[in-house]
Order: sequence, then structure tokens, then C-alpha cells
Amino acid sequence: MWKDSPPDDTIFIDIEKKLEIKPTIFADNTNTPFLPKTFDAIFYDPPHMYGDKSSYYVFPDSKSFKEKWQGYGEIPRYYGGDKYKNQQELIVHIYKAQKEFHRILKDDGLLWLKWNETAITANRVLKLFDHFTAILVLPTKAPSQTAGTHQTYWVCFKKEKREYLQTTLG
Repeated sequence: MWKDSPPDDTIFIDIEKKLEIKPTIFADNTNTPFLPKTFDAIFYDPPHMYGDKSSYYVFPDSKSFKEKWQGYGEIPRYYGGDKYKNQQELIVHIYKAQKEFHRILKDDGLLWLKWNETAITANRVLKLFDHFTAILVLPTKAPSQTAGTHQTYWVCFKKEKREYLQTTLG
């Protein structure tokens, strides 16, 4: 999501230690070290694909990318698609992350989701955010925000003030 280092007043978390732009904190977004109701806004750019071991998008650093794709040019953005074996693993991760975001967002907090329909439709993913209400859905065609012909969306959610309900992810 970040083309350069994030702004000084931004906490960038990630679990990938080889990223060219280093996170502020190495943490899993399903289990963060933050107190409840800490943040006014969260920007979430999860992996949009899964199970991709051969693609050039699975290399978080330029050294490992250049070893495999010599002469290709600059390293593409790393999408983390290699972290999830199948669609269900990715869906479960996104669902757990939204529950954690609900915990750490202030009651009037906003959650911004960037989603590309590379492997899963936006409608399928938006259903996972059952503790939030989508207040704005922005499709984008910006070349820097798309993967080929797949549609990318920025979605702004407001936090719902309610307890967790049992949800089926199937």
C-alpha cells in the first residue's frame, strides 16, 4: 500500500520481515498489541490472492526477486498471496482481522479497505465485515492500484457498536 515510508503519524504493521519498506511494528493484524479503542482510522490492504508460489508477486525483497526473475526489471509490489494456501484460509484471516480492527478502533472510527478482485469478488469480501457498515465504495482504475483488468475498490466502513455475533464463513 505504501509507495514510500508511511507518514510519521502512521503505524504500519506487517508480519513480513523482508519488505523493502519496513513496518513500524512486526505484528499479525488478527492479534495486535494495541489497547481497545486506540485508533481513529485503519487502512487495510490484505492479500488479494492465495496459493501463488510461482508468481513474481511473492517476493517481498529485491534480492530474492532478482535471483528468480533476472533481467525482469524493478521488483513488483509484494501482495502476500503466498501466505494462504487456499481461498478459505485467506477468508478466515480477513474475518479475524476485521474483528481485531473492531476492537482497536474508537467507537466513531473508520476502517478503509483496499480490495482487488484478483481471486475473490468484492461482494464476497465485504460480507466478512459484519461488524462494520460500508459508507463509501470507490472503484478505481488507477494503474498503480489495479492488477491487470481486475477491479480495485477502496471501501470506507464505519464501526458498528455491537457485540460479536456467531458468523459462518463458509
